[in-house]
Amino acid sequence: MDWFENWFDSKYYHILYKERDDSEAILLIDNLLTQFNPKKNALFLDLACGTGRHAIYLNKKGFPVEGVDLSKTSLEKAKKNENKILKFYSEDIRDFKKDNKYDFVLNLFTSFG
Repeated sequence: MDWFENWFDSKYYHILYKERDDSEAILLIDNLLTQFNPKKNALFLDLACGTGRHAIYLNKKGFPVEGVDLSKTSLEKAKKNENKILKFYSEDIRDFKKDNKYDFVLNLFTSFG
């Protein structure tokens, strides 16, 4: 098993990054939206989305978003927020293939270790 297959579900990961919260995600996403000024219905892909804090906030701003992550535990939390235009998938980002064409692809924080 590769290190990342269980690191993001480990208690140590959550202890180490306990300060990462929604307010930090909001600040980052607001800055990205200001910088890139996406069209109203721009489709976002959040690769290695974790619990979905960035994807969820983007969706609250009205954007359709798909999130992908390997961590089952994180996705359980993220999936509680799914709706018609916010979906989360359990996949390894190295093998992720989807027919959709995305306007923006995000890969934020520590997904590549």
